[in-house]
Amino acid sequence: MKSYQQSLSIKASPAAVYAALTTVEGLRAWWTQDCAGGVAVGDTLEFRFSECYKDMRIEKLQADSEVRWLCTRAHIVAESVSLADEWVGTQLVFHISDAGLGKTQLDLEHIGLLPSLQCYALCQNGWQHFLASLQQYLETGTGTPFAVASDQQISSTERRVAA
Repeated sequence: MKSYQQSLSIKASPAAVYAALTTVEGLRAWWTQDCAGGVAVGDTLEFRFSECYKDMRIEKLQADSEVRWLCTRAHIVAESVSLADEWVGTQLVFHISDAGLGKTQLDLEHIGLLPSLQCYALCQNGWQHFLASLQQYLETGTGTPFAVASDQQISSTERRVAA
């Protein structure tokens, strides 16, 4: 079976796309506003979507060409998903390449996100939304990330204590 893949042609430079994938500010602008963590290889990024979460260890950073994460912790809350940690062990690989004329080709491969997983349809819809948000953010300055009500946000320290 083939892992999930999606490609985009974005009116932005490879450096801008890379920054949106490798800085907490960039990630908050298109994926989820509740994002924290480090930005170097070996560091962990924590992504929160209300009660759902995904922790990603940064595996590879190659300036303006590749970003690779490994999911080390996950919890998906959805009626159709009884295995809340299906993302654990999956890898997200973002390949970035200059497409010329002020455009960048972004190819996402979510290795291990297979059609046989319970969360596949939910995640496929999610990736379509959030990658469109990434494109919108890079082309207009405003994305559509997941937003959490301020009373629901908790600090990274509180998350670790609760875990």
